[in-house]
Amino acid sequence: MHYGRFVITLLIFQFVTMETKSYAKVMDKSAITVLKVAPFPYLPDSVGDQYKSLFQFITDQFEMAYPNIRLELRPLNTSDGFYVMPTLAQWLASDGSGYDVVEIDTVLLGDLVNVGLIAPQFSLPDNHSDWHPATVTSVQFNQALYAYPHLMCATFLFTRDEQAAKATTIDQLTYVLGSTPTTNYRLVGNLDSSWVLPGRLIHSYQDSSDPRSNVAAFALHRHESSSFELVHKLARLCDRINGENHCLDGTFDIDPDMPALLFARKQADAMFAYSEQLFIILKNGASDDYDNIKMTPLPAGLLHNQPLFSTDAYVFRKNMSEDVLNAARSFVDFMATPRMQAAVVGSGDSPFPNTIPRYLLPISQNAYNEPLLANNRFYQDFFRNLTGFSLPTVGFFNTRKEIQAALLKYIKSL
Repeated sequence: MHYGRFVITLLIFQFVTMETKSYAKVMDKSAITVLKVAPFPYLPDSVGDQYKSLFQFITDQFEMAYPNIRLELRPLNTSDGFYVMPTLAQWLASDGSGYDVVEIDTVLLGDLVNVGLIAPQFSLPDNHSDWHPATVTSVQFNQALYAYPHLMCATFLFTRDEQAAKATTIDQLTYVLGSTPTTNYRLVGNLDSSWVLPGRLIHSYQDSSDPRSNVAAFALHRHESSSFELVHKLARLCDRINGENHCLDGTFDIDPDMPALLFARKQADAMFAYSEQLFIILKNGASDDYDNIKMTPLPAGLLHNQPLFSTDAYVFRKNMSEDVLNAARSFVDFMATPRMQAAVVGSGDSPFPNTIPRYLLPISQNAYNEPLLANNRFYQDFFRNLTGFSLPTVGFFNTRKEIQAALLKYIKSL
């Protein structure tokens, strides 16, 4: 009798144990949230491994901090349609068939809002006090928060000449580089783009206005302003005596690294480009370039010289479940921390010593105090204290080709 009760009790215990283990497995599995992210692909592959070390570093560091989130990162490919609306619409599909988080250029932010692809988020997070002020503007539309900033870009003048580095207006730059074409390259950089050339118009308009006011958006609707002449002056600095102008004829658009290589090899007096082109210059240039190269925001206007920033920022698809939404917020907050900001821009993911930084601009102001950046002369001398405004976050996408055509017609008519 007692033996029979013992057997029954044992069987019940085994059944309950098996059910508990089975339930625990289900609970463990359901506790893992998968977060799918499409990162913005325009950054140097500083380790030379197709970004494997960068992705592994981000994944390991994030999942160490958030073990219940599994991060899936889309491989980086600059041929992907990060500026193509149908592609972004597919990636941001509300049913989750694309990605939960997509990193965009905020010049498209308002257009994504207007076509209904993204919804406003909650109020600015606590860490926004560490964001560069220009990014706070760039991620808001109609006074609502629609994105979370990650990295910044601005166009700089690269030079080894003290006088060129002191230029603050386009006329001063023209005086230093000379107004007469020569057989050499005076200035190199790509203007053959419906994004870049109108961007120079907006920049020159901003730098010819009150430095305390953000009037860049007005340039989108004033196609006959004096800023046309300023863009013309910049374009003419690329002229050579044989009639070539590779800034405008597509040469530098086809080979985006060519301007940096010409400058690195001292075949060009100056270059205009995003800060990350410094990676190519230091990789291919003279050993003393780290100490000798000087940078300043590209002189574009008539009154002052402030950069006009582009911001890469994360946007969320609509209709997220609560767990995916919380995971997405955790991810964007994590990527904005000073340590991760410094690691991404400073090549902190590299397994090799003395890897050249990627030289993008962090949105975190405290990132400049991190060991990777604290002793870097470019980050400390040229990037740390930059002030300026954001490019317009709506209207550029639909007007850029019209502005490009008008500018080219004006430049070629003179």
